[in-house]
Amino acid sequence: MARTPPARVRMIALDLDGTLLCHDKTIGARTREALHRAQQLGVEVVLASGRMTPAMEETAERLGLDCYFVSYNGGAVVSKKRDGRTRLLHQPLAPDVSRDLYAFARARRFQLNFYHEDVVISEDGPHLRPWIEIYRSRTNSPFRFVESIEAYLHHPPTKLLFVVEPSIRNGLEQELTPHFGPRATIVRTDPEYLEFLNPDVDKGRGVIRLAQTLGIKPEEIMAVGDGDNDISMLQLSGWGVAMKNAGPGCRAAADAIVEFDCNNDGVGRAVERWVLDR
Repeated sequence: MARTPPARVRMIALDLDGTLLCHDKTIGARTREALHRAQQLGVEVVLASGRMTPAMEETAERLGLDCYFVSYNGGAVVSKKRDGRTRLLHQPLAPDVSRDLYAFARARRFQLNFYHEDVVISEDGPHLRPWIEIYRSRTNSPFRFVESIEAYLHHPPTKLLFVVEPSIRNGLEQELTPHFGPRATIVRTDPEYLEFLNPDVDKGRGVIRLAQTLGIKPEEIMAVGDGDNDISMLQLSGWGVAMKNAGPGCRAAADAIVEFDCNNDGVGRAVERWVLDR
């Protein structure tokens, strides 16, 4: 049965890349204005991304709002900046999973990002550097280069991420899912990325857990996204909206599709239609 828009929206959960952010990483003026108006009405604006927490701060500053973060695709939920960006929730990946994934990456000579204490820990080398720079140029994430990640494997990482050739990414997922599917949430994001998280983690559950903390019901949440990692967020929220530029899985999971893309204030128009004009 098709769902109807909520009578009252108390939380807006927003993906960043391909949703809130234009392709040049700016935020449209119409979108910024609509979100400011929503927050003035008491609506909580939440940024929900696969990015690590520090790499989301610049977007919040551009938006000009103090927002809660659901970072690491739901691996962490973080308070507002005025409250010190305190972790309200953190569900890392088990060390045995990270050890096995590291051994696989080392054998295949794949770039592996190991996320610990809001830093990307990575090995370096000529065969890894192009993939490191792809990731760093997109997210501006802080890196710590080490001789071997093995020395950190006793720490449970917030997530692990392979950065590989897009042509092999989907095949890599198919290869690893039988071994790691029961032990991790596996997520495809950018064409080069394959991510591994705690099996109880995804964006949707992160958003819902934050909402519970704030006394907001799931049916009072509007979520907007464009990618496969946004599907859970759209499904668990009261009203899931896909961008015009969304992929087929995200579009199929949505209650509605806004007929504007990330470069043309799709988020702002969705907020106007389903939050401000109701």
